[in-house]
Amino acid sequence: MSNIFGVAAAAGQFALQLAIIKPDRSFSGSDGTSIVAQVTVEEMHDDDTEITDHPVEQGATISDHAFVMPSGLVVTAGWSDSPNNSSVLNQLLGAAANTSPVIQAVVGAVEFIGGAINLLSGSQSAVNSAYQALLTARANRVLFSVSTARRNYQNMLIKGLTLTTDKNTENAMLIRITFRQILMATTQTVTVPDSSVMANPEQNGATQNMGTTYPVPAPNINVSALP
Repeated sequence: MSNIFGVAAAAGQFALQLAIIKPDRSFSGSDGTSIVAQVTVEEMHDDDTEITDHPVEQGATISDHAFVMPSGLVVTAGWSDSPNNSSVLNQLLGAAANTSPVIQAVVGAVEFIGGAINLLSGSQSAVNSAYQALLTARANRVLFSVSTARRNYQNMLIKGLTLTTDKNTENAMLIRITFRQILMATTQTVTVPDSSVMANPEQNGATQNMGTTYPVPAPNINVSALP
């Protein structure tokens, strides 16, 4: 009978572990930068189509054109300085901390100890390392490839970082990362033939410097009627 209860308890712990494990996400930069979140809480996808409006003097507004706007993505990701933050025990404590103030204090103490260990050892914490990597990538305008649960994004630029730190999150970070897609244009250089071999060089010839020019009144215009 005890074996049955042991198996049931193990199965319950495993089910609870699956329920509280959050998916992690990695952001791969064009410069080789790779940022891996310990936990991903939320992903918000934004896809808009701009429909142009042209008001007219009478009648309804004319909407005769539409174009696709760059995609947007907002990822809420988290990092923690807690030691062994991937263990089953800490995952169970994290789930229980949502309902128990006592366990919240215990988890906070564990995070404090993790921060103290990093301070005494002289190593930079996981939270500060991740935050500095995000700040550097934003400042350098690094293009990222982002894989989410729903789709993959290319040419994503960090538009903004939103972070709040209080007494409960001194050694943890829950940050909102706003990405926006960059639509890349391709250009090429062509050689224009000399205007002497063109049939209509005034229409398709190369630009020439004609010196300083001044506007003159157009012919057949009533200058006195101008305001």
